[in-house]
Amino acid sequence: MKILEISDRGIKILEDGEIINQGLFQDEKDIPREIDELLAIYEISDEVVLKTKITLDEEVIFQIKEIIIKKGWILKESNTVSKKVKIVFLTIIAIEFILGLAIYLKVHEVDQENIALKKETLSYKKSLKELDSELSENHLESNEELEFKRTEIGDNLVFLSKACKKSDIYLEKIEFLKNKIILNGSGKSIDSIFSLKKFISMDRKIIESKFDFIKKEGEILYFLLELEID
Repeated sequence: MKILEISDRGIKILEDGEIINQGLFQDEKDIPREIDELLAIYEISDEVVLKTKITLDEEVIFQIKEIIIKKGWILKESNTVSKKVKIVFLTIIAIEFILGLAIYLKVHEVDQENIALKKETLSYKKSLKELDSELSENHLESNEELEFKRTEIGDNLVFLSKACKKSDIYLEKIEFLKNKIILNGSGKSIDSIFSLKKFISMDRKIIESKFDFIKKEGEILYFLLELEID
């Protein structure tokens, strides 16, 4: 079996990797005639594989195949992928790899942020649980109400602790300002956050309560609630 190779350097007939005949052309329209002359010197027809390393007009390719068949040669399909097709194929693979890598890095970055946020949230929860525990156990007897040191801040802390327990809310930060308390915390649902606002608003010392913001990060809702006190 022979290989008929067409490139920008000319036309070659190869057998077992060796060039056994070759021809030149100036224009691609001359290629069919040149191939006709190359094949005409062979008395015995053989199988031939057509390989084109340059882009040819469909009509020229059709004429080449027609000449090969007319000369009695058996035309075999080439399994070799052209250089142009290889470049396109490798380009597609490279693009897919870059996109895949970018997506992976972005997902990894988001995962790391979520892990850090969860760790921070767990730390806040632990601190608030410890605060709740201290408030519940300090000076507490079996059937007695919590006896807190009678200060304005102490009363407010006890009240807020109870309201948070009822609403399933965790407070991360409490700021006591003049005639104002600012609560920074988190909850699992919007209902629990509004439930806290409802409980707090029932206290006669609270003149007004309003949210500065409520935002969601992952499965946790974070809020800042301002309380105007009498």
